[in-house]
Amino acid sequence: MGVVARKGTIRTFVRYGFLCYHRPMSQTITAREQLIERLLGVFQASGYDGATLTQLAAAAGIGKAGLYHHFPGGKAEMADVLVRHAAACLEREAFARLAGNAPPAQRLAAFVEGFCRYVEDGETHCLLAVLAQGSAHGAFAEQLAQQYEAWLQRLASVYEATGLKPKRAARAASDLLQQLYGALVLSKLLNDPRHFRRASRRIGKALTR
Repeated sequence: MGVVARKGTIRTFVRYGFLCYHRPMSQTITAREQLIERLLGVFQASGYDGATLTQLAAAAGIGKAGLYHHFPGGKAEMADVLVRHAAACLEREAFARLAGNAPPAQRLAAFVEGFCRYVEDGETHCLLAVLAQGSAHGAFAEQLAQQYEAWLQRLASVYEATGLKPKRAARAASDLLQQLYGALVLSKLLNDPRHFRRASRRIGKALTR
């Protein structure tokens, strides 16, 4: 898996030149983008181990031979492309909102709002979390850990801007991600996205008090 961006010694996915394909419906998307979105849905729903080539080909609507034309490395290459795609989307929708000159509490609330958009208010899953499990874990574990460490550092820097000391800011950043991902996983276990929506609203309100 190629990575080009670095922050200190931390390698990240997000400046790989890979664009997030979530865009207004009025904008045209390419056949390649449509293909990636269709494959993404299968991996989100079934995970790496559960996503079969038959399922992926059916979702793509191009047959197995067509899949191998686009992804000669098969399912492993698809997962690699989709991980970079998901990281770019999460960066664009959520973590990019931490930048700017707005008060830090507003930036944190905007981050939560962006994360909710990324997972469609709990209707979908975070592919990065899905692929951190099962047999795909070994292929992506190190780079996912590095990516999330870089993101945690950025969250912590915003918490520091609220006046927290570095150690407390780091804990607050970790707690925020734990709350969001914990609520997302529980909503999947309960098969009820309303749990995530309620939890995310509470989190957002707490940040702006």
